[in-house]
Amino acid sequence: MEVRTKRIQFNRHKGSGPRTQSDEVVFSGPVTQAAGFIKGFDVAFSPDDDHHLGKLDVRVETTIDSLAPQRVNIEVTYGLRDWSGSWDDNYEGEVFVTVIGE
Repeated sequence: MEVRTKRIQFNRHKGSGPRTQSDEVVFSGPVTQAAGFIKGFDVAFSPDDDHHLGKLDVRVETTIDSLAPQRVNIEVTYGLRDWSGSWDDNYEGEVFVTVIGE
């Protein structure tokens, strides 16, 4: 069993959400099972406006690369909005992910 960590950055954005960023982690050998976990996150409206949290969406999914099984692809989803029901405010952040491969 091996453990890898990754930081996924989401730049300032408004007008749509949630957004998805993809990356990969590489293990020392082939992986037959993998699981991704959210280790933590630092998210905010930007600039630091006075908004009330309406919806926060943070998710991670992992898949083993079938052509290179030492690679695990990660897909992180992040969205932040207030109670207006639309993605009309700037938001940004980073999500910290831990991936365990076996």
